[in-house]
Amino acid sequence: MQKKIRVLITLTIIILLLLVSIGYYFSSEIIAFKVRSLDENKTNLKVSGFGDFGLPTPESLRFQNGGISLRGWFFKNPLKKKCGVLLLHGHTGTRYAVLKYAPLFWKRGCSIFAYDARHHGESGGLYGTYGYNEKIDLDRAMEYFSEVSAIPETNIGILGESYGAATALQFAEGKSEIAFVIADSPYKDMRSIIEKRAVDLYSPVVLIVSPIALSIAELRADFIVDKVSPWNSAKKITIPVLLVHSKADEFTPFSHSEEIFSVLQSEKKQLALTDWNAPHGKSINTNFGEYEKLILEFLKEIPNF
Repeated sequence: MQKKIRVLITLTIIILLLLVSIGYYFSSEIIAFKVRSLDENKTNLKVSGFGDFGLPTPESLRFQNGGISLRGWFFKNPLKKKCGVLLLHGHTGTRYAVLKYAPLFWKRGCSIFAYDARHHGESGGLYGTYGYNEKIDLDRAMEYFSEVSAIPETNIGILGESYGAATALQFAEGKSEIAFVIADSPYKDMRSIIEKRAVDLYSPVVLIVSPIALSIAELRADFIVDKVSPWNSAKKITIPVLLVHSKADEFTPFSHSEEIFSVLQSEKKQLALTDWNAPHGKSINTNFGEYEKLILEFLKEIPNF
């Protein structure tokens, strides 16, 4: 009997160690994911230069949020109109990936600021936290953009794609001093999107270890997974918000945007579900003309834009 108990205890310890090891591996996939360098992203996107977007050579800037150094570009519009837009890229990308949105605002006389999120591109940071810490970085970026451009924060809007969209929505919670948020292809919360992607990549079996992986990720990156929730943040958002999501998005289902929209408290809010057969975050790539119409319609009632 004692021998059986010892064997059972040994097997239990082995299984627990195995689960923790697997959990640690997946926690790295979650928060220490591989990212593209600025040059790699430029090459992958087939960008030849800033002229591709009708932009001049920007001023390269570096700003700090605590111990994290963040790198970005400031495009000062020669029209000197008092409006600005802050662009936030998606998961594993860089600031090159969101320059495609710049012409929408540049031609209207607005200055542009785009930066690499923590743990992306040229910015520092060991881990990505899906908006938990990134929203604090965005707070500093907004302040910094306002300082270098002399544009008040009330005249600065934010456009984010995917990971950047989720960050923008979390930042906007309770804020009244920013012009607007345009969120393209956001996820409703971190747990849902991580588990959805894990199942897509592996199988539903991975859900056995996902709670362990997420708990280890929390410990390593010092954040709380269940507080990463654009859906919860939306319940306290009152500024103008436009949500854009492709109905053909298989990466993040458009139902995530529908759920966020349903709880937004904004008097001016709009949900645009595009039916252009666009992949995740590619509605603007697929039909720039129609995308521009969506943005212009939304901006009609935004002062200074």
